[in-house]
Amino acid sequence: MVDVELVDVPSETVARVRHRVPVGELSEFFGTAFEQVMRAVPEAGGTVSGPPFGWYHGMPTDTVDVSAGFPVAGDLHVPDGGVVVEERPGGRAAVAVHVGPYDSIKDGYSQVMAWMTEHSLEPRDDMWEEYLSQPSSDPSTGRTRIVFPLR
Repeated sequence: MVDVELVDVPSETVARVRHRVPVGELSEFFGTAFEQVMRAVPEAGGTVSGPPFGWYHGMPTDTVDVSAGFPVAGDLHVPDGGVVVEERPGGRAAVAVHVGPYDSIKDGYSQVMAWMTEHSLEPRDDMWEEYLSQPSSDPSTGRTRIVFPLR
């Protein structure tokens, strides 16, 4: 069970790589994109300032339009090679922290979506996950923040 809160999420500058990816290839995409962004940000004159994220642009089907990257700080010169620096819009959002293995995150999403329906809240077309804990040998301790910006 996740606790859902209504919060004001600030906009933030992010560096990210965006692709349309088959759902079965998300893990591989995230690994490659996170490495690419981590190399590009210092070269562009910036620093990583927060946890890695997966930013979904629309609801997933068998493929998903997704960005992976990090919040960043500094006077960044736009890096080359597919990494883009942009402002991710903030605003009012339904937010919850899923604790447990990543393969059970669907339960957390279902609970957040039910909560939004119960409170007559309409999500935007995007949502993101922030990976708050490092992968470990005990997946039951994984922490993922789920953010549904609202219209």
